[in-house]
Amino acid sequence: MLRKNNNRSIQSLLKSDPGRSHSMTRSSPRWRFDASRTPLLAEEWRAMSADAATETAQEAIDALFSGAVVNPSERQPALHMALRAAHPAEAAPADDAETIERSRRRLLDLASRLHDGRAGIRTLLHIGIGGSDLGPRLVADALDSGTSAIDVEWLTTLDADRVQRLQQTLDPATTGMVVASKSFSTVETLTQAAHWRDWLGGRPDRIWAATASPEKAAEFGVLPENVLAFPSWTGGRFSLWSSVGLSAAALIGPERWQQLLRGAAQADRAVREAVGDSLAFAMAGCIDALVRRFEFATLGVVSYEPRLRLLAEYLQQLVMESLGKSTGLDGASLCRPTSPLVFGGAGTDLQHSLFQALHQGTTRHPMLLLGTSSTDSAMPGWRHEQLAHLLGQASALVNGRDDEQRERSLPGNNPVMLMLARALDPETVGELLATFEHAVYLLGIGWDINPFDQWGVEEGKRLAVGFRQALEGESSSPDPSLDALVEWIRAQGDGKTGQ
Repeated sequence: MLRKNNNRSIQSLLKSDPGRSHSMTRSSPRWRFDASRTPLLAEEWRAMSADAATETAQEAIDALFSGAVVNPSERQPALHMALRAAHPAEAAPADDAETIERSRRRLLDLASRLHDGRAGIRTLLHIGIGGSDLGPRLVADALDSGTSAIDVEWLTTLDADRVQRLQQTLDPATTGMVVASKSFSTVETLTQAAHWRDWLGGRPDRIWAATASPEKAAEFGVLPENVLAFPSWTGGRFSLWSSVGLSAAALIGPERWQQLLRGAAQADRAVREAVGDSLAFAMAGCIDALVRRFEFATLGVVSYEPRLRLLAEYLQQLVMESLGKSTGLDGASLCRPTSPLVFGGAGTDLQHSLFQALHQGTTRHPMLLLGTSSTDSAMPGWRHEQLAHLLGQASALVNGRDDEQRERSLPGNNPVMLMLARALDPETVGELLATFEHAVYLLGIGWDINPFDQWGVEEGKRLAVGFRQALEGESSSPDPSLDALVEWIRAQGDGKTGQ
């Protein structure tokens, strides 16, 4: 039995097996995944493919793609693959496929008119939170080539100061709004949307809704022809591929948007046709071993491709909201770890902050480092600088450093997974994000949990309603232990002083 955070020397494993970096690598048409700098033995890595070939694993993949109920607590399938399929009718029930096709046609047409300026809009406000923001914003940041006629302002949390600053610079006559909300009942989203709707001065032709609740969008005042609906089985953190991606599609252009979908669909085919040999399974297998076998509680995601700087933020929701569960599918309490805490950001930025603790702190944290090997930039030397830092950190995290001055010594033995792409184009981004989705699903199956619900999130929202009423003086707070704080807040609002 290995001790927590294991004592296997990764450096020794690399020295004893010179071919390790080749034998523990999995590749797809666009990405290369290297697990050689983890504490997994080469034979354990090889056994992972055999584990994936089990009847249970294949049945789980078949269930996902066939539209079976894989989200039992909400009695729903999870057919987000159909949202990016070339022919949705081959991947979803007829009624849902028709909804997807109709919404996609309207998205592409609208994205084209916004992108080239025919819509007469210069600034598009994208109002959404969680899955209605993270995926589209990541895609926009990664793939915006600067050719669009519009700018997009991403509005998530209730930030009154930012809203006031924006209003001083924007013109209602050239501003449009996309309200992205599956339920069309999210308080933060609707509060902002109502404010901006009024600011736009009664121009419903400049307001669009991406939602699974078209009737609620209509009640809000969105014109029927401006509602881009998607099926109710579309989970929020898997909704990028639906009309929720409208703002990103308008920014990068409809052609590049369709290339993004193609890359994701190729990842779908890879995991369906070759579970054990897929990139998704390789990623899932490594994370499973690090979390369950070696009992690491964290996962760092650090991008040395600046255009993927938001990947860690995106994966915080995808991984932690999906896998952060303590009850199994059978209703029993789980006694083993589930979701790691995901952290990270842009590589060279983080080297000036949290990397110090990674190198010389008292705990080890598995890291996933990403980069791209080629560039179409006018400054190709900068890409080599990024990659040099990626390789330098990958080496130092594993090998550490011996020094006569103890304060200069680095313990090393920090697990590192590496992902490198040839270039960052729309299909590469699409494949990456879909691969992560499938890896999370495979982890959920292996850990016997439902990766498609999020009741913890819902409970916090439920309690917020009661606290809002308490702050307005309409009722007592739902938690008496916080009554003193509620009273203090109310006193400040009344202009009173108190301790």
